[in-house]
Parts: sequence; structure tokens; C-alpha cells
Amino acid sequence: MQSRLSIARLLIVQTGSTHLHGDYPRWFERALGFEMPLIRAHAGERLGSALDRVRPQGIIVTGSPLSVIEKASWMLELGDDLLRVGARGTPVLGVCFGHQLLARAAGADVVQNPRGREIGTVRVQLTEAGRKDVLFAWARGPEIEVQATHVDAVDPLPAGATVLASNENTAAQAYRLSETVAGVQFHPELWAAAMRDLILSRR
Repeated sequence: MQSRLSIARLLIVQTGSTHLHGDYPRWFERALGFEMPLIRAHAGERLGSALDRVRPQGIIVTGSPLSVIEKASWMLELGDDLLRVGARGTPVLGVCFGHQLLARAAGADVVQNPRGREIGTVRVQLTEAGRKDVLFAWARGPEIEVQATHVDAVDPLPAGATVLASNENTAAQAYRLSETVAGVQFHPELWAAAMRDLILSRR
């Protein structure tokens, strides 16, 4: 019963496409164990109509092979719309590209990381705020292992944002903008075997 309720109340905002182990929404569905409604924002689908249809209790913004640095008009509009939805009380979580999209909409800079691409299973350290944050309630200690692949990074964070996690490659591995809006640079939905296949596909 819980899964059925969750299916109806979570919305995936897809921001790009991939074909490894299924598309980005499939990664989240595999991780969470159920299918979710989605909009393909990168293909021109609008957030507003989906909100009316789904009335979500939470929104997940996916990763993408695209770059927030491009500042495409749909990216700018989507980021602003998502912050407004969060301000009205709906939780919004940005993942990788989504993390960068939300941060930039809130006033952050997104740059090509001078430390280079981060890819593979990486270690991330939780800050004191991160250890107390509900986003990391599952963590057993101050350091976690996660799957990551990105070349862009948020630097610096917008005023008022709280860093939840960081490592030597990326200072803002996770942040919270407000009670309802947060982002993670890594991919909590990815599993180690999929990351290995991704690395091999890029050789």
C-alpha cells in the first residue's frame, strides 16, 4: 500500500537522456522499487501541467549529459519554477545536473570543476549539518560512499545555503537551500555495477 501511495505522489523531472541501464527515470524507479510519473523537461514538457495532474508530495530532478553552464532558456525557467514549488512547501531534490540547476536558480555559480571530472565510487564527508539532516538519516557515520560522475560543480553556493557534504574534489557535494529544497552532486540512485559499466563505456 505504501508503494502505491508513493507512486502517485512523487514526480520525476527528467533533464536529459541516457541509455545505460535504462534512462535516468529508470534508475530512480529501480532504486525506490516503483514507477513514478515524469515530465521530460529537456524535451519541452512543462512543470505546471504535471503539478496539476500529479499533485506530488515530492519532486526529484534528474542528472543529465547537458550542462547547466549552457543557460538554455528551458533550464532557466525550470530552475525558477522548481524554487517556487519548493517555497510553497513541496520538497524538491536535485541530483547532479538537478543539484546544479537549483543552486544556480538560487544565485550560485556553476563552473567547470578545475579539479577535473569526478567519476566512480567516491567518499564524501558529511558536515555537522549534514549528519543532522534528514537527507542523510540513513548514514552510519560521518563518511559515506556514493556513485558520482560530473565535470561541472557549484562554486560558490548561493547566500544562505548550508553545505551538507563535501570532499576534496567538490566542496558542495550536498547542500540545503531551505526546509524543502536540497541538492546532491552525486547519484544516490546509481549502483556500483552500473557505475562500472558507465566508466567502461567512456574508455
